[in-house]
This record gives sequence, structure tokens and C-alpha cells, in this order.
Amino acid sequence: MSGGDRASGAAGTRSARAAERRARMKRRRRIALSMLLLILGVTAVALLLALLPDGGEEPPPPPRVVARLTIPEGFTVKQIAARLGDLGVFSADEFLAAAAAGDYQVPLLPPEQAGNLEGLLFPKTYDITEGMRPRDLVQRLLDQFALEAAAVDFQRSRELGISPYQALIVASLIEREVVVEEERPLVAAVIYNRLRAGMKLQIDATVQYALPQWKERLTYEDLKVESPYNTYLHPGLPPAPICNPGKPSLEAALAPASVDYLYYVATGEGGRHFFTADYQEFLRAKEAAKK
Repeated sequence: MSGGDRASGAAGTRSARAAERRARMKRRRRIALSMLLLILGVTAVALLLALLPDGGEEPPPPPRVVARLTIPEGFTVKQIAARLGDLGVFSADEFLAAAAAGDYQVPLLPPEQAGNLEGLLFPKTYDITEGMRPRDLVQRLLDQFALEAAAVDFQRSRELGISPYQALIVASLIEREVVVEEERPLVAAVIYNRLRAGMKLQIDATVQYALPQWKERLTYEDLKVESPYNTYLHPGLPPAPICNPGKPSLEAALAPASVDYLYYVATGEGGRHFFTADYQEFLRAKEAAKK
């Protein structure tokens, strides 16, 4: 065999060996891919079976909705109970008893108010499902409050000189006093300015809460009703919220406007108020509103 023939033969051998190696690698990759697909398939089946109840049956359908409860911003616990009674799902007394149980886990709630969930039952629309108990609904409302309040910086209350729970009380006052959205931070500012000045808040909504029934117009005798909630008689904030506020009032309670206002009076114009830091100006506005 000539030198050229030997070189050609060696080259052919190397080429054949390389082709064989490539073929072996392809077979190994095919085997590895087949095993991976097999493992993934088994895993997928296992996951599907794990999601099914014992026996591999399909999960039961969701509970049937039997009623829909709408809680407006500013409703009290008693008003929520009355609306539930009207829906006929369970009685107002059953709901009130569940709300007063005192064993719910609510970090914001001080121990002395454990049986008072006023302010913590978040206003929203809820589906009431078949088999739901009053206690289940109370927990649902508390869970919604926790969800909504997570986006509110309650720690800002320390900068305002109050506790997070007291910020909730301020929010409830704002909710009951304000109709026009942009006035929420202004009413918040009046509350904090009066607290810092040592002035009684003298908020009509606290008197309404203390009375047995809501009244269209308060009398001077009403302002004398003996109750820790009556801010005409007692300085500082009431001991607990006076309603269940919505998120805008929660936010306003923690971000009051930077104004020096100490007074406001309803003008009768679409729920608006006149704000001032001057007492005499307040009195003139009050007289003008009567006309």
C-alpha cells in the first residue's frame, strides 16, 4: 500500500469513529429525553391526583350564594346586623352576639375593646354562602379589613401623637362627618389641631352614636347626653370608633392637611363645610348657614 493509500485509510477510520461517537451521543440524548418526559408525566399525574379528593374524584362545587350583603362606608355594627336581619339569612341578634364574642385575633384591637369590633368590619359587598354562620361572616369582614389596612401606614399615627387604634377612631369620625371627598384631610386636620390645643372635639356624630336612635337634627339637650362617646362633654377622642370607615377615611386620618383650622360648619351646599381658624368667623358662618 502506498503512503497515500495509508493516509486515506487512516482518515477514513477516524471519520468512521467520529460518526460512531456522534451516533452514540444522539442515542444517549434520546434516552435521557425519554426518561425526563416520563418523569415529568408521572409528576404531572401525581400533582393532579393530589389536587383531587381521596379516591381521585373531582372537587365538590363551590357553596351556593344565598344572599349578597352590601355594607356602605360609615355603617355601624348595629346597622350591619339590621341589614342582615332584613336579608333573612340569620338574625340581627345572632350577628351581634358573634361580633361581641371577644376571641378574634385582631392585632390593632386593644384588649379592653376585645368584644367591640366597631371600625373593623370593612365596608364592601360580600357573598353569603349556604352554610355560612354569623361567626364565619364576622371573620370574613375582619379578613377584608386586614387586607385593605395592609396598604395603609398605621405607624404614621405615632408621628401624630396617637396609637394606631386611635387613628382608626379618627377615621371613623371623618367618615361620619364628611360627604365631599376632598374635605377628609381637612376634617382630620381640625381633629388633630383641636386635640393638640386641648379643645373638646364637639363632633355631632359622636353624640348621634351615643343616642339610642339616629336623629335628623340634634337638640341642645342631646348634646348633654352622658356617654363616653359624647365629645361635647368629654375631652379627647371617644373610647372606640363610631362606625366602620372606608379606606379613604383611613388614609385621611393618617395624612391630615397642613392647615391651622380649628372649626368647620356645614354650609348646606352639597354636604360641603366652611373651615376656619377664627372663632368669630366660625360663629358668623354658623349664623349664615341657618338662613
